[in-house]
Formats: sequence, structure tokens, C-alpha cells
Amino acid sequence: MEFTLIFGLYLLNLVVTSLGCINGGTGAFIQIGSSCYQVVSESVPRQTASERCTAGGGALGTVSSEATLTALGDNVKVQSEGGVTTSTVFWLAMNRTRGRILTDNGLDVRLPDSLIQPSAELPTGECILLSLLTGDPTLTTADCTRTFWMYGYICQYASYSNRIEMSSILGLLLSLLWIS
Repeated sequence: MEFTLIFGLYLLNLVVTSLGCINGGTGAFIQIGSSCYQVVSESVPRQTASERCTAGGGALGTVSSEATLTALGDNVKVQSEGGVTTSTVFWLAMNRTRGRILTDNGLDVRLPDSLIQPSAELPTGECILLSLLTGDPTLTTADCTRTFWMYGYICQYASYSNRIEMSSILGLLLSLLWIS
């Protein structure tokens, strides 16, 4: 009986791990590493974008490395060219403060400042956004303090497989403790 339970939990873990991101709600989902990013075209103020991501169980997205920027940016560009995404500028939970790139939670993001390209088409400011205005994905800055600046946004979630995998591992550990 104990072996069957442990083996069943192990199989469940394998199946769920292969699921990745669960598509649902609005926007397209992209899995990069252990995160799922939801790209939403609807133009809203930054605060509204943040609230909607939080209400969905995630947070406004961050780009923590050049590799993530490349993967996310390339996916957003493909979606834009395919008509899946209509926005060309997207809110992120990042800002430039005193020469440092930070998340909204105050954590340092180790990206070179040279990756941020100013845009004459956006109002100057300290919030960092993902932009397709030049054709290729780049990071740019804009003013996020005014509620009339509205862009698409990117939410970030732990991948479905990570959430379930952790609960499966916990279940497996509890089962092993119960058996002993």
C-alpha cells in the first residue's frame, strides 16, 4: 500500500511537471525558466496592471537577466507580428533609481544600464518597460506616475509545474514520514 501511494505521487509529479504554463484568462503565456509570463495587450495605467496581475495570483513581471529579456522579448515580438498582441509597449515591475535598476520590491536587477534605450515617443520617467517601438525588443523608460499613460503589461507567475511539484514533493515527504 505504501509503495503504491509513493509511486502514485511520483507519477503525478512527472505528469504535472510536463504541463508548464496553464493558458487561461486574457493574454498569451510564455514559460521561461521557472516563470510563466502573461502578455496582455489591453492598455491600462501601471497601477491597474499591477493590481490585475496580483488578482490573478502573480505580479507585474520583471526581467532578471539578458537571457530572460531576449527570450521574453523575442516571444512578444513574434506574438506582435502574428497579431496575437496588439500593444508595442508593456509595463514591467522595474524602475531606475539613482543609477540602479530595481524591482518594485527594491531588489537589484543585474542588467547593464546600456540595455535601456530612451524613446522619443514615450514620456521620460524612471519606470522600465519592454518596448517594440524600434522593431526589436528593448527596455525603455517612461513616466509611470500619471494615470493617463496606458500600455499593455506583462504578468509573472510561478509555472504551474513548479507550484504542483512543490506540493507533490511535500506530499511525498509526508508519506515517507507516515510510513516510518
